[in-house]
Amino acid sequence: MSITKEELLLENKRLESTVDIIRNEISSLSTDLYDKETKLREFQRMMWDNKAELDPAEMKTLRTSNDMEVFFLEQKAKKFKKMYQIQNKPYFGRIDFKSNEGNHEVYIGITNVEKDLNYYVYDWRSPICSMFYDFGVEDAYYMAPEGKIEGTITLKRQYQIKDAKLDNVFDTTINIDDDVLQSVLKENSSDHMKNIVNTIQKEQNEVIRDEKTNNLIVQGIAGSGKTSVALHRIAYLLYKIENLNSNNVLIFSPNNIFGEYISNVLPELGEDNTLITTFHEFASKYIKEYWRVEPYSEFLARYYQNNYQDNDLIKFKLSDEVIPIIENYASTITRLCKFKNDISYKEVIIDKNELNELLSNRFSKFNLFNRFDYIAEKINNRYFNGKKQDQVRIKALLLKNINITTNIKDIYKDFFDSQEFLNAYNKHFNRNENIKNLNKKVLNYEDSSLFIYLKFLLMDIPYKVSTKLVVIDEAQDYTLIQYKIIKKLFRNANFTILGDINQTINPYYKYDNLNILSNEFDGISKYIELSKTYRSSKEIIEYSNKILGLNHVCAVRRENNTPVKIHDKFDIELLLKEIDYLKNKYSSLAIITKSIEEAEYLKNIIKDIEIVDNNTENFNRNLLIIPAYAAKGLEFDSVIILNNFINEKYLYYVAITRAQHELIIFNSTK
Repeated sequence: MSITKEELLLENKRLESTVDIIRNEISSLSTDLYDKETKLREFQRMMWDNKAELDPAEMKTLRTSNDMEVFFLEQKAKKFKKMYQIQNKPYFGRIDFKSNEGNHEVYIGITNVEKDLNYYVYDWRSPICSMFYDFGVEDAYYMAPEGKIEGTITLKRQYQIKDAKLDNVFDTTINIDDDVLQSVLKENSSDHMKNIVNTIQKEQNEVIRDEKTNNLIVQGIAGSGKTSVALHRIAYLLYKIENLNSNNVLIFSPNNIFGEYISNVLPELGEDNTLITTFHEFASKYIKEYWRVEPYSEFLARYYQNNYQDNDLIKFKLSDEVIPIIENYASTITRLCKFKNDISYKEVIIDKNELNELLSNRFSKFNLFNRFDYIAEKINNRYFNGKKQDQVRIKALLLKNINITTNIKDIYKDFFDSQEFLNAYNKHFNRNENIKNLNKKVLNYEDSSLFIYLKFLLMDIPYKVSTKLVVIDEAQDYTLIQYKIIKKLFRNANFTILGDINQTINPYYKYDNLNILSNEFDGISKYIELSKTYRSSKEIIEYSNKILGLNHVCAVRRENNTPVKIHDKFDIELLLKEIDYLKNKYSSLAIITKSIEEAEYLKNIIKDIEIVDNNTENFNRNLLIIPAYAAKGLEFDSVIILNNFINEKYLYYVAITRAQHELIIFNSTK
């Protein structure tokens, strides 16, 4: 709904005054930063020049003072950065709220803008701003520190501002105005994910602002904004939770491409980027017994290449069923481990019965291989005055004197000859081929999680104290044993887990429902479903529904009316023609294949195109070829699919749902 000329005039004046305040603040901060940095450098030079004359107490006092000055300087620099960022677009929304405490005009933006104790713009994360996302023009409330504040929203307005000028103003009586959302959805995709702070929907806001739940599990269909919601949730929690900073947050990303793709969102929201890793990077860090660990993408490629391999054994290694089996195996090793003989060190003889008592009883609460550290420490303190080098030598003697191997690779290989395994796995398997694979320099993906889990059952777990929030994206691609490993490492962290069981691309493992993960985490857990898709057109969504037999998907985007185009066979000239057509119409085009081999085949045909895989970090979105398993989480204006996805309907679904505006399918590659 448009506004009157008088209201438009007032809004323009309000925008001008707000921009002036911001730019004056930028100027003031710039001068202040320069002065303080100059003084700080002089102060540090003084400390250096006079360090010989200062006693330890004086030096400690000066260092504390220096650290405080550095801290305040960093805070001012952060504020300068935020003000500079919003100067041309200070806010995007407004609500007028009437309550017993009075009438409030609340302008909403990325960060606060204030002058003389008056708020010109409220940070979107502040409690009062939650009503912008949750209510229309109606009775409303928000939760303030002092309790529930009730009242009525009498006006709800949205702004499109560019270069500090009003482009458009909308009034609405409902939740986030549909015209603004549709305008955003019409935009072409970019090289990086954008923030959605001005179009957050009510169901998304519920996830973003949940402070009470320790572990949030989100099942969201393709294009429902799961990743955007996760990043906005991080920004919200950084704003709300005292002593939580970006270094306390870890994101598990599906691949390097995706990590780069999301790297702009938190800085756009005024926060520093968090730590980002992949499970492969994580596994490689804890498996030093092998030269390399096979990445998930290579594991998938191995399957799709139809190499001769024992698929039943691979499936069992990745299954939930194997978890208690390897736990029992580790318990058996621990129970059977004994000292064979007395040990002698520096003419002192320690009886094996005493050693076995320490091993089996005194230090039984510790993992097996950690017990030897405590036993060596106890013997050293009792007989040798606790010298460190003696303790190291005693531990070496202890390990030589036990009846099991200390080589974790051998222990893992022996697992497949153990009664625990053989009693549970009732199928024939080629033992020699399995051992041959385990003797290679590269540890296969299906063995990597079992290997780490066994290590953690027998050895100390390197607990990560500083990590307070873990976000796991593409949750359906993680097996239950991987969640158990992650939980052991970050035992006191809260978790936000997001995924879509319909986008499962692991051919050996699939969840019926992500809610099962609630059982794996301590504290309050909540399961939420996001059922609207904002990415793809109605036509693309309807086509993707047919692949998996879905009927509950709600498509929000409505501007397209472009049908999915299907070619019955592959034709090179027709492919090149369709590429030219889409390149002239859209900013980004991805040709999605089933495998990397198909991608390489196409690269030999098409000029000036690059192949993107899981190891790629930067790429040109104008035209690229990408295997479907590497396209997870990405989106493109237009997509061409070479449909060779026989019996791979979930992978095909992933490929289809990468398209925003237009989709063309060739039903065979050759």
